[in-house]
Amino acid sequence: MNLLTTTPAAFLRAGVCAAAIASLVACAPATGRNSIPPAPIALRWPDPTFLPERQCRRAVPTERLEGYLRRASLTMAVPGTRSVTLDRQRGCLTIVVESVGTGRLAELIIRGVAVPRQAVLLLLASPPRG
Repeated sequence: MNLLTTTPAAFLRAGVCAAAIASLVACAPATGRNSIPPAPIALRWPDPTFLPERQCRRAVPTERLEGYLRRASLTMAVPGTRSVTLDRQRGCLTIVVESVGTGRLAELIIRGVAVPRQAVLLLLASPPRG
């Protein structure tokens, strides 16, 4: 097949097919383990405390996490902190809070006790149904 004899309609069809395939691939759901929920939106902006890039993304050795767990447990003193746990599967400390403000305080506490932010997954608890 010669390019000079190919009709513009054939190029158009090929372009439409390529665009359709690209959009299907781009819109496919991500296949990752336990995805990080999006940051809560307050006043049209996502809260920086809960942004995915600030959350735990790489596994931290368990020995280090156990040391961090004792220090991060101080966040339980803040009203609205539901739990501080060691997630061995993810390789992170998981702190669950009831509100955005509690999450900000928890982040300040873990920073103050020298727990690396990259070792912590800070989650906003879903409101109770009822």
